[in-house]
Amino acid sequence: MKTKDFLGKVLGDGYYSVLGLGGKQVQTFHSTLDDVIEEAQRLDASGKDAYFGLATFRTGNDRTVVNVKSLSSFYLDLDCGEGKEYPNQNAAFVDLKRFIKETGLPRPMLINSGNGVHVYWVLTDSISYSEWLPVAQGLKSLCIQHNLLADNGVTADAARVLRVPETHNHKRGERKPVGFFGTGEFRDVEFDEFARLVGKEGVAIPTKVDNEENALKRAMIENSEHSFKTILNKTMKGEGCEQLKNILENQQDISEPLWRAGLSVAKFCNDAEKAVHKMSERHVGYSRRLTEDKVDLIKGPYTCAKFAEENPEPCSACKHWEQITSPIVLGKNIKKAPLSKDIPLYPEPYFRGANGGVYVRHKDKDGAIEDKMIYQNDLYVTKRIRDPETGEAVVMKVHLPKDGVREFTVPLTSVTSKEELRKQLAMEGIAVLGMEEIMKYTTTWITQLQSRTVADEARTQFGWTDDDYGGFVLGKEEIRKEEIKSNPAAVQTAGLMSAFEPKGTLEEWKKLVNFYARDGFELHQFVVGTSFGSPLMSLLPINCAGLHLNGGSGVGKTTAMNTALSIWGNHADLLIFEKDTHNSMMNRGELYHSLPLYMDELTNATAKELSDLVYQLTSGKQRNRMSQGGNVERKRGKPWKLIAVTSANRSIIEKISTAKAMPKAEAQRLMEIRVPSMKFGSKEETDKFNLQLQRNHGHAGRVYIKYVLSNLEEVQKLLQKVQVRVDTQAGLKAENRFWSALVAASITGVIIANRLGLVDYDPKKVFNWAIERLKENKNEVSDMSISVEETLNDYIHEHWSNVLWIKSTDDLRKQEDGVTNIVIPEALPRGKLVARYETDLKRVYLIPKPLKTWCGVQQIDYTSFMRDLKTKLGANTTNMRLSKGTHMNLPVTRVIAVDCSIENENKTRDTEV
Repeated sequence: MKTKDFLGKVLGDGYYSVLGLGGKQVQTFHSTLDDVIEEAQRLDASGKDAYFGLATFRTGNDRTVVNVKSLSSFYLDLDCGEGKEYPNQNAAFVDLKRFIKETGLPRPMLINSGNGVHVYWVLTDSISYSEWLPVAQGLKSLCIQHNLLADNGVTADAARVLRVPETHNHKRGERKPVGFFGTGEFRDVEFDEFARLVGKEGVAIPTKVDNEENALKRAMIENSEHSFKTILNKTMKGEGCEQLKNILENQQDISEPLWRAGLSVAKFCNDAEKAVHKMSERHVGYSRRLTEDKVDLIKGPYTCAKFAEENPEPCSACKHWEQITSPIVLGKNIKKAPLSKDIPLYPEPYFRGANGGVYVRHKDKDGAIEDKMIYQNDLYVTKRIRDPETGEAVVMKVHLPKDGVREFTVPLTSVTSKEELRKQLAMEGIAVLGMEEIMKYTTTWITQLQSRTVADEARTQFGWTDDDYGGFVLGKEEIRKEEIKSNPAAVQTAGLMSAFEPKGTLEEWKKLVNFYARDGFELHQFVVGTSFGSPLMSLLPINCAGLHLNGGSGVGKTTAMNTALSIWGNHADLLIFEKDTHNSMMNRGELYHSLPLYMDELTNATAKELSDLVYQLTSGKQRNRMSQGGNVERKRGKPWKLIAVTSANRSIIEKISTAKAMPKAEAQRLMEIRVPSMKFGSKEETDKFNLQLQRNHGHAGRVYIKYVLSNLEEVQKLLQKVQVRVDTQAGLKAENRFWSALVAASITGVIIANRLGLVDYDPKKVFNWAIERLKENKNEVSDMSISVEETLNDYIHEHWSNVLWIKSTDDLRKQEDGVTNIVIPEALPRGKLVARYETDLKRVYLIPKPLKTWCGVQQIDYTSFMRDLKTKLGANTTNMRLSKGTHMNLPVTRVIAVDCSIENENKTRDTEV
């Protein structure tokens, strides 16, 4: 086995820790196993001992238990050598073999640490720290019970490190290899199997489990009730309390203290009103009122010890003696919760405890009830949904004592897999060891729902739900005109659900967003307007309009986008950066659907990447891709209709023009604004502003959408009116339709937000500012037209070394011996030949195929270019031997002949003037 294979088995996903000891301690964190191995080898080569963290970590900040993300193994460290627990490795092997035989644990993987032995049980799947710790502590206890001399400080420490295989142990100046024992044969083990094997030896419950056990006990107590009838039923079968049997059967002869003891049990049962009189009615002098007065004085159920003081004989032969504290325990049942409009009725035989929790009730053949707790908190299934990617799934809710109600989605494929279900639940904070019962419970829910309900179609995109604008999906909510419905997470949307949860207050957010409500900040006001305007794009005939902000650092581009995003949610989760891949950007577009798409710092993107980005964004469609599950096309969402805003230190169109002759098409799809130099604020002020946005967001979008839903016809008319004014005042035409939609939707968004009191911006000032920017863009695009002469020059210059530069041979005669004169070329082509240029006649002969290919790359219309060559430069198509005058005798080929003489150039210039 190789080190990478080994690390791949014992480590999951996350950050990996590497520690170097020997001299100055060195600790680093890495995101790939290759980097881990490279760092370990570097440390080893420098004479340091290389160790790796046995867990993966959430961040690369520290190697602590609180930072642990997952673990994929259980492990032991057996120290060997003089003064150690084992004199040598062989002794450790013998003792480990004994331990495995006694405990039934599977065969582990063994590592030679140079002196000792490292033992690993590799799990089939990674698990959370909360799942791992109780079992690791159980393994530690198991070692102690069976006298295996493992280092107890290692076994249950999730932040521990051990040596990296294929390095060296440098202790005491030696250089002993660290590697695998034997062939490395072992088998992966399922977590549940390992936990069972560890637990079957009666391992003491560790502290973490004690806390969980106490929580379970508290839940049981809070939900418990006691039935005197149940106690009597058990007693009649010889499994109850002989003291109570004696009191019932011999009421007339029982002493008053013993009678009171019996009443103390009956009083605290749910059928007390009947039970206390049943225990008293045959006593001489029985009175209903006196009995009830007696009962009122009793403070609690008597203990078994108290019963024994009064009458020791029945207790001496009782099988429950010292096993229970009071006879009342024998009648304990779980009290069912009343029906609730918020929590559905659990399917039989499961029920909800009076104070929450999941229980299952069984009855034996005699009708005796036995209740068992499945989970101490409320956990239930609310609906079935059909996800186009993963198939059927179920929506579940859990009520956590401190965190409130969480809703989450579990694919049906995970419900039927113990390990997958464990992972899904653990991600939502549900830590349980008895997965079999949870699986049965969840499956029972699904079976019931399948017989009663139709599966809903999962919402795989945010924004408008349909073309009729009936609802708007925003995170966990589907906002409708008359109500707000729950929107469970689909596989596609699950990772972003929390980003849309409102934080802070609307009033605090208004204070932040109105920082821009002053002259000189119209650009930033317009960017905020793009966020309000994005949902209105569905009312316009194009899918996506783009805005690009270019300018240096410190001008507030990013902060403006963050502010705009805070209308809907947390900008830290919603903003896209240049490091994100093209596919991930387009995936966000598909997910956002109607919500604005902001992409920051595209400065390092290539010209082709930017061109592709502009075209695909404005098309509104995701590329077709194959699904991961097989040779099947991935189901794409509906086309997005939104506003996209990008930023960089330079113009996108300018960057594209370095690779394309005429990026006019991109320029018409993307409105560009140069952000002027201005003092927006210090880094500290900006950081504070963004932090406040993270604490106050997600409120305005809900207010805004509710208004749009309730006043859709009015909003449509306003949008049309604004667009007419934009087109008229900026002189826009059909080719400017993307700019028109962008500005019209954004200005309309500002107007509505202003009416609702969400912003204090002056819509007229923002409108006038936007009209000036439109005119600037129109002028810049009109300057992009390129003449046929410039296009031809660009082609020749780019292919200079692929041209045969030679004088014409038209006037040369054959010599007397019949041999044609050979002309010495001024320059021979150094690559694939694209043209012949006759320097004396100023005439070029172009080969059509490479010219056509070049035009395609430059996105120049070849047919139009050829028409201009013929009409403006007098070009014609002819046959030509391109190698004429050289030693080569190539066949005649079809070429495009263009006269580039000075006279023609002057004539062209005169015509242009």
